[in-house]
Amino acid sequence: MVIMKCATAIIIAGILLLGCHKVTPVILDGTLTTCPANNTCTYSYYESADFTGYQPTHGNYRVFWYKSTNHTVCGATTQLYFKTSLSNNNFDIDAGQAAAGLVAYNYNCACCYIASQLKPTGGEVKGKRVDATHWPVNATVILANPQNVPIDTLKVNQYFELTSLPQ
Repeated sequence: MVIMKCATAIIIAGILLLGCHKVTPVILDGTLTTCPANNTCTYSYYESADFTGYQPTHGNYRVFWYKSTNHTVCGATTQLYFKTSLSNNNFDIDAGQAAAGLVAYNYNCACCYIASQLKPTGGEVKGKRVDATHWPVNATVILANPQNVPIDTLKVNQYFELTSLPQ
């Protein structure tokens, strides 16, 4: 009887200990996203940067930039920017932070008749440094029209590589 009580106590203690671990964000859950057909994609990040006017510039953040250029539709370009502190080795941008400006989206098409006015209004972006020049990033960004009606979701699960800022 005593052995059974001890065994039960050990099992309960083990379950409690396993249940009390620190939860860390899962990076690159699922498979890597691929570049859409007929597109060229870049997954870059910049140190000591910021973004204004949808271009990376010098600043006080680490800026991640996804760019997809479609070669069959007038060179239409989709761009997604997000930024985090330079001191972070991982980050998790929540829906409120995305809507508040830590995430920016731009779609530019010279021959399209409709100008995109979509803006990030939710989602989550998380990343973690794996070495000196690479960050795996999971980005799911909800895009809404000017009336804040969700229209589309952009998902990017990829490795971003350190790049020099454009001159």
